[in-house]
Amino acid sequence: MSSLAGAGSSSVAWSLALRYLGTRRKQFAAFITWVSLVGLALGVLVLTVVLSVMNGFDAELKDRILGTVPHVLLPGLDASDSRIGAILEFEEVDNAYDFFLGAGMVTRNGAVNPVSIYGIDPQDGRALQGIRLHMIHGALADLEGEGKEIILGAPLATHLGLLPGDSVVLIVSEPSPSGLQPRIQPYRLVGTFEIGADLDYSLVVMDLLDFPLKNLSAVGIAGVRLTLTNPLLAEGVAARISNTFPELEVESWAASFGELFQAVRLEKVLMFLILLMVVAVAAFNIVSGQMMVVTDKRSDIAILRTMGAQDATIVQAFLFQGVVISGVGIILGLILGTVVSFWITEIVALMKDWFGFGLLDGTYFTEVPVLIRSADLWLIGLLSGGLCLLSAWLPARRAAALNPIEGLHG
Repeated sequence: MSSLAGAGSSSVAWSLALRYLGTRRKQFAAFITWVSLVGLALGVLVLTVVLSVMNGFDAELKDRILGTVPHVLLPGLDASDSRIGAILEFEEVDNAYDFFLGAGMVTRNGAVNPVSIYGIDPQDGRALQGIRLHMIHGALADLEGEGKEIILGAPLATHLGLLPGDSVVLIVSEPSPSGLQPRIQPYRLVGTFEIGADLDYSLVVMDLLDFPLKNLSAVGIAGVRLTLTNPLLAEGVAARISNTFPELEVESWAASFGELFQAVRLEKVLMFLILLMVVAVAAFNIVSGQMMVVTDKRSDIAILRTMGAQDATIVQAFLFQGVVISGVGIILGLILGTVVSFWITEIVALMKDWFGFGLLDGTYFTEVPVLIRSADLWLIGLLSGGLCLLSAWLPARRAAALNPIEGLHG
């Protein structure tokens, strides 16, 4: 080959890049290259694991809380209202049923605990799907007994020293001309549930007909609860209902829990950006390694230039080297990150055996929730690749700018 001017620039660059990767280098330059690759792989691994775990916690939190709280609440209505039939035609609305939300206290043997009160129709099998699927003892249908029955969270029942069949007292405040008057009503515990959230310690479920007061709207919110196919659409559905029926009062879960999930999203974004900085540091180590390669190959670059190699060929040759090194690191990091995410619960358990403390101690979780999303893996790979490409570009430009005369003289 007497001249490289007519040869295919990209094919020649790839051939040179692979040849340089396979030849022996100075020991320190090779060491820096390996450090860059390993550091990049570790950075991508950590970013993948943390993002997958945070996705899991976010999804688990939404499932546990949004599976229990009202998605959309229409105060002052009942399920037989003609407008409810029209609302059920919305494709986002799954079902609707009569519902009551109030506040009170439960007490037994001197122990008192404030609670939220959910009143439902036990005959409606669609009611409180999130609780129905997490019953520890009994079922929602057990509220249909002849007496006054109640269902509590299992941790709350344990706190009060209750077993199924025991009696517990519910206290609610009744408005009167002279102020609030307490109403005391004994109930029989017929079931317990555990969804793994704060509601386990503060929620009481009962039959609407068993509530101590007849005027429900005076002590809470009585109306129709809508369950949506996707709870995250609650604000949009609430706005659509308000536009269709301006006379109706509409409330969504976002009013009570929106700030919580917004904080979770913000934390996820901040963690992603912080860990992306770790990947960026590892990526820019490629600059040091490639700069050493350029210095090591000065005479080769000079010879290539005298044979007619264009600047683009030199740039591509060293750029392709950086792409191969970074590509191996990124792919290795994604694979290892996915594997570690899949086995993270076992790894946490092993850490507990080794160090004597568990990362999940004091939480509602018995295992680390993980949700690996392909979109996140693509995002990590593309952003990491972009940073590495920028890092490899700088040494490649320096290689193309070398004076061939100085290279040959050296």
